[in-house]
Amino acid sequence: MSTETADHEIHQFVKAYVKAKQGEMLGETGEVFTVTYPDLKQPLEYTYQPAVAREKNVALLTSGSPAFQQILKECLENGSPCQIQVKPKGDMEALVRRHFKDSPFDCERCHNISADGKTVSICTKPQACYHRINNGKIAAVNVAKTEPLRYFLFFFSATFQNKLRPKNKETITILMDEKGNVGNTKDFDPATLLQNKALQIQDHKTKLKPDLFETLKAAADHKLGDILKKKVALYDLPLSKEKKAKLKSFTKRLRRERREQVISKTHNFDYVKWQANFEALLKKEEEAYLTSVAVKFVNLLIVNTCKVKFEVHLNNKASLLGAFNLGINHACEVVCPLCHNAFTEGYATQDGFYVCPDCIRQSADTAKIYSKKASLSLDETLNEYLERDAGFVCSVCGKKHSRLLEFKCSHDNSSVCIYHYDLCDMCGKVFSKLNLTYTDEFQRKLCPKHAKAKET
Repeated sequence: MSTETADHEIHQFVKAYVKAKQGEMLGETGEVFTVTYPDLKQPLEYTYQPAVAREKNVALLTSGSPAFQQILKECLENGSPCQIQVKPKGDMEALVRRHFKDSPFDCERCHNISADGKTVSICTKPQACYHRINNGKIAAVNVAKTEPLRYFLFFFSATFQNKLRPKNKETITILMDEKGNVGNTKDFDPATLLQNKALQIQDHKTKLKPDLFETLKAAADHKLGDILKKKVALYDLPLSKEKKAKLKSFTKRLRRERREQVISKTHNFDYVKWQANFEALLKKEEEAYLTSVAVKFVNLLIVNTCKVKFEVHLNNKASLLGAFNLGINHACEVVCPLCHNAFTEGYATQDGFYVCPDCIRQSADTAKIYSKKASLSLDETLNEYLERDAGFVCSVCGKKHSRLLEFKCSHDNSSVCIYHYDLCDMCGKVFSKLNLTYTDEFQRKLCPKHAKAKET
């Protein structure tokens, strides 16, 4: 940021400060100006010029000066101008229910897709705006407690400029909590917050201690440095070939000038001096193609909200614990009781659990869903699970299999698995291999009826 721009912003800030205190500025265009306040008998003298401050012993108003820092401190102690309070418009239990969906629905923030004459709503956001409950219904919701939270959203304006391409200006936002932990800015979008009909936004005024602001600002600056490195790399990526071509052309020109000086013999050529000059010129040319970044701290938005902890009871007698930060993230933080991983879509099981997709087992026969703790048997052929009373036992091998693999013998109606049935070569019907006769002639398989007819 240029010095002129910084000075102009300081002047505008001082004007706004004096106006907010119902003061009056006189002689601002001169070297020294005065400020009068209703509660002060004597006017105060200030200057924006360091030389004048030293010469006339006048308070200096510039970045880092004691007088200017005192103004900043007073502004922070009286409250931040960009501060809001997030509250639910209605009942907190109803708000929690909005975060869960246990049936087909129409989500106002998602896409609607028509298929087979039906309209289905699908959330296409990187972070789903709801938690989907499958195979179960919500029976009751209990809000355990709410904990107050404050988040700080820093706004920075960054301008990237290189002589090889037009400059690019963008706004960088950094979200932090009171402990200085950096959050994901995708979790909080001011525009989305304003459009949320379930929440109300109010202006709020609380004191922000200067020490806390300086700590958070330092952490934000550190994070900003990492972000800028990545953005500069992306900005420079399409310029790499052009940079190499420019430097190669510049190097050729310098070497051509050296050859001309050697050939002309108009003066003694000093190679050592030329090499030192060559390296200096080349370094200067390389620096000319570096991308410059101008960064300016634009604004700070303080969001006063709360963390809501709750318990949802389902109709399979299972319950799930969850939490979300009001107005900050749209998806609830629900943890699987078996693997302890967070998930955004779960299943109510037949054995009374609510688990993530990785911790379920589905019965091959009934399609019922169980947790991994349920006592199920594995069908080795399908590599799927069977309930204790489901499936059938093969009359040949004696093993338990899914009903999907069951064949009925046409002779005695016995159950046979996929490995132990065959067809009669005469009638083509299904028979157990125990009820088939294998002939040496043409190596045929005959059922009891056709085997008896052949004997007679």
